[in-house]
Amino acid sequence: MLSLQKWKAISKWLLENKEELTEKEKQYWIEQLTFQNEKLLETWSEQLELIDELKEKLLKSAPLTFNEDKEDLQGVSYFELGLYEKAIQVLMEELDHSNQQSRVFLYLGFAYLYLNDDDKGKEHFLNVIYRTNDKLEKHFGFLGLGMAAARGDDVQQAISYFEDAEKLHFNPDVMYNLGICYLILNMPVDARPYFEKVVKSGEGDAEAYYWLGKCYMDSDNKTLAMEIWYEAVHQFDSEDLLLSLAIEFEEKGQFSCSLFCYERLRDIGSDEKNVLHGLSWNYGLMDDRIKAKEGFNELFSNYPKHINGWISYIWLLNKWGEHEEMKKAKETIDMIGISHPLITKLTESNHTMLD
Repeated sequence: MLSLQKWKAISKWLLENKEELTEKEKQYWIEQLTFQNEKLLETWSEQLELIDELKEKLLKSAPLTFNEDKEDLQGVSYFELGLYEKAIQVLMEELDHSNQQSRVFLYLGFAYLYLNDDDKGKEHFLNVIYRTNDKLEKHFGFLGLGMAAARGDDVQQAISYFEDAEKLHFNPDVMYNLGICYLILNMPVDARPYFEKVVKSGEGDAEAYYWLGKCYMDSDNKTLAMEIWYEAVHQFDSEDLLLSLAIEFEEKGQFSCSLFCYERLRDIGSDEKNVLHGLSWNYGLMDDRIKAKEGFNELFSNYPKHINGWISYIWLLNKWGEHEEMKKAKETIDMIGISHPLITKLTESNHTMLD
């Protein structure tokens, strides 16, 4: 996966050399950068990924527990098994005989929501809010409305509903969702208190710590951001978190921190070739040429056709002006039978793309 530094360098190089590229090469790079953009979204590196994260988080099953014991309804059993269509059918049959109709409407609302019928879901959540005096039922009614609004990209309305839910009952998921909503609106200062509440509640997961650190970083409080991220790295064995932080640290020029994340990834058994590539690349960015070359040699010994590794290695050799080593690397690449337009351009060029 390309870091932001590589992404900018490639983009700059393409713009500078666009007249020399064939239509086939241009199409190739459009496809490559589109693919890399999708990879960045998967690791929280772009703003659009926030929306995907919000939707994923909002679709979690709500913790439907109440102060009063729930009725022994077969429809609820189907709901808890994730059989939402069957749950709706049976709950509708049980509705007229229930002593807790608002509770039934609540389950119906979430069942419809999980089946992507947001309009039906909202109808039932509104029914709950107007019918019940149970604060917890009302809380989950507002939560459901917030989920539906967020899925419809009405972030401001989602915030309003989540805030109504928050007033009735503390729920870390509601805090998390409020934080994500404010991040989507590019308001990290407003988002931060909600992630802080999640973390302080003791129920914060790796994602909450990541976004709290991100809020601090985007609010120009680098020291607190680093403290939160260091704590997260030591507390969670989350591959997604560690990879995201490795990229964050690399982009901020904190290469030693990025190396620590890759070391942790190696400790938890993450994909070896990606770990070796990340370690070698960051040692290279630190200008520790001996360790960088040792890492790339190990990478190519185990994975000789790791194309991104070869691109990074030749890129660094080009930056260092080690043209003889570049020539040897190109000979090895030709011998094992792999090719890439960027490798060709790098080995033929005398200018440094990372300047």
